[in-house]
Amino acid sequence: MKDKKTKEKNIYNPIKFEEKIYYFWRKNNFFSNKNIGKKTFSIILPPPNITGDLHLGHAWDLYFPDLLIRYKKLKGYNAIWYPGTDHAGIATQAKIEKLIYDEKKQNRFEIGKEKFLQEIWNWKNKYEKNIFNQWYKIGVCLNFDKYKFTLDKDMNDLVIETFIKYYKKGLIYKDQKIINWDTKLQTAISDIEVERKDTKSNLYYIRYPFFSKEEKYLIIATTRPETIFGDTAVFVNPNDKRYQKFIGKYLINPLTREKLKIYADNYIDINFGTGVMKATPAHDFNDYDLGKKYNLDFINILNKDGSLNQNCLNYSNLDLYEAREKIVKNLDKNNLLEKIDQNYINNISYSQRSNSIIEPLISNQWFLKSSILAKNILNFKKDNIYFYPERFLKDYQKAISNMQDWCISRQLWWGHQIPAWYFEDKIKVQKNSPGKNWIQDNDVLDTWFSSSLLPIIFKNEQIISNSENNNYLSDTLFTGRDILFFWVTRMIFQSIEIEGKYPFKNIIIHGLIRDKNGKKMSKSLNNGINPIEIINKWGSDSLRFSLLANSTPGNDINFNEEKINFSWDINNKLFNINNLLLILINQKKISRKNIMDLNISSLDNYILDKFKKLLILIENNIEKYNLTIIFNSIYKFLIEDFSSNYLELLKEVNYEDKIENLVNIYLEILICLHPFIPFITEHIYQSLKKYINIKESILLENYPNLNDINNLEIEFDIIEKILTILKILRKIKSNQNYKKNDEIFIFNKNLKEQEKIKIFEFLGKKYNFKFLDENLKLKFNDIYISNNFGAIFYKFNNNNLKTIDNLKLKARNYFKFEYERANKLLLNKGFLQKAKKELIVTETIKREKYKKLLSLIDI
Repeated sequence: MKDKKTKEKNIYNPIKFEEKIYYFWRKNNFFSNKNIGKKTFSIILPPPNITGDLHLGHAWDLYFPDLLIRYKKLKGYNAIWYPGTDHAGIATQAKIEKLIYDEKKQNRFEIGKEKFLQEIWNWKNKYEKNIFNQWYKIGVCLNFDKYKFTLDKDMNDLVIETFIKYYKKGLIYKDQKIINWDTKLQTAISDIEVERKDTKSNLYYIRYPFFSKEEKYLIIATTRPETIFGDTAVFVNPNDKRYQKFIGKYLINPLTREKLKIYADNYIDINFGTGVMKATPAHDFNDYDLGKKYNLDFINILNKDGSLNQNCLNYSNLDLYEAREKIVKNLDKNNLLEKIDQNYINNISYSQRSNSIIEPLISNQWFLKSSILAKNILNFKKDNIYFYPERFLKDYQKAISNMQDWCISRQLWWGHQIPAWYFEDKIKVQKNSPGKNWIQDNDVLDTWFSSSLLPIIFKNEQIISNSENNNYLSDTLFTGRDILFFWVTRMIFQSIEIEGKYPFKNIIIHGLIRDKNGKKMSKSLNNGINPIEIINKWGSDSLRFSLLANSTPGNDINFNEEKINFSWDINNKLFNINNLLLILINQKKISRKNIMDLNISSLDNYILDKFKKLLILIENNIEKYNLTIIFNSIYKFLIEDFSSNYLELLKEVNYEDKIENLVNIYLEILICLHPFIPFITEHIYQSLKKYINIKESILLENYPNLNDINNLEIEFDIIEKILTILKILRKIKSNQNYKKNDEIFIFNKNLKEQEKIKIFEFLGKKYNFKFLDENLKLKFNDIYISNNFGAIFYKFNNNNLKTIDNLKLKARNYFKFEYERANKLLLNKGFLQKAKKELIVTETIKREKYKKLLSLIDI
């Protein structure tokens, strides 16, 4: 029974300790370092919608900022990560409307605004806790004392004050314009809530008779015959020779019998349909622009629910699709239907919220002059904003340069109610009612309007002034490329307009998480993955390591759960290393010391040299966001350098400070690894408390600093490099002189210490070489490579290679060929654009590897 319990205890099972550790962090308030006197670093969390469960993309959004925040905390920064959630106006209201209808068979109008909003608040309070619980499970280092919900009072006050300020400056206005209309939810929606889908449709070819009797008719193709009621002109391309003689003449609307003038415009696609286009300015965005350009009439044919209105004669109040069927029959009956193409693929706009087809509609809405605010960004010269990858800077600049006025009103109840008041034909924009009989606008503001003010609501002058980037409202933003235009650019122009500062200095853009086959995850494909399910199976550290180790800024990632097994193995290895360490400690009390104060051995020097190089690599890459390089290096250091070499060698040698040095070095390694695998490093850190006097949490430690250690011995490193070269030489297919049973002999001219002898004997077994003393060395006169600590001898089965130059030349040519091949690929823009990120990373690693080997070949 005892053996069974001991065995279970030694199995890495993150489920047993991750939740306990997170409770420990939160209970002791380790995330909220309030020492404002220190240098600061801040990140704003993209607020998830308060509509339910977080998805795998949210986990990706969380893991890297969490890594950076923990890294900065250990570096001595007062690192602030501002959390929030978004009220998600249209998504939340749609969800609650559906729930109420399913349960009570009532719509919101039947239950009334007050009761409906109370239902939403109740639902929000429930699912807000759900999101918090998911954050806890993922392990985020958020400053919960600074949490904001976008409908909190202070947030609402800021939103209303901003609206009023913009209105007074002439930046907000109300006008009749064409917008995206969701006929099911009966509200305007933003472009980001519109999803384009290829849909099989009918393409109807309809005859439009000429007004004069000189010609019979022109044929016009349309997918929406019902919009004929809104036609106010016809267009052809001026370069289309088929129709040049008809420009300026008139056709007759086949349904209303109204005259339609034929115009010419280069916008018209000669190859679509017949090359003749009917213009319905009130129900098509491109037609709307033509209507403005040529001063056409705008005829609205739709009711808010998507049915046809009174302008559609006998078809008024009919459902759009029922009306379409009857209209087509009528056209056919009157010999005005030429043909129907039933296999036409049409790119149709759908609402992401209701899945209904979006109808472009002329509507009286509130607009923000985003185009003017965008110009303010282009003229803003105070410092710069940086994108990772840099290519997204062009996308951002393009979005800013082409920005149109933004429809900010929504016909909803859930949200920030617009502070506009009406009485008769008067309007006043202010926070409170102007008096009796004044009625407030029923509409609310687009969710993106309020969420783009987050950098301002989170603004803290003390934190900003102590930041290295004190000309910015915060330091860094980590977000997906899908909301670059809709959220990021709007945060930028809001912050510049209101505060005269960029909201952040660095923007790290990530791609999408796709399934293992490269398909976008979605509910319709049933390929979405709940990160909590993965965490419950593998642990948060394993998911974190897997996502971040395979991520490159800007690129999508294909998620395959099978790959998490690799990450789990790494954590399991660290867990087992700790078990070995506890055995070596053997209940001994250890003094906590600075590395500089340790009486270190040659072997300790070996691992400290490796560790110092890892620290330098992390520091050089972490804020360039080269995570793949970092995680690969962590893996190599942990598995090969620390475990396979250092710990195994410790078994072979004995010296007075062996365990004390091991534990102190190990603690520094744990602190370094903490931002990358926080749960297991804290778990191991706590397990050492009974043996060494350490702090309450690893989060309170100081990041390792080995800058003062410059005299690390490099003998073992040299041997490893030479043996690596030898291994590769043996793999050169063109070289037939190398055999598996070729012998390798190592001589060290300075080898005197017993400890070093033991180490070299161990390396000899591991790397399959033989150790020589000075007398035996004289017996060998074959080819050798000399270096500053001794020599390596190669004893070949045949003696075709006569000189060391031949040996080095073959190696150099091979290394050079591989380096130049990889380098040529990585300088090829076409390769970088088309190749999968995994291949780019592989070739980058190869290039650096062979570049390094080229520099080593002459040691």
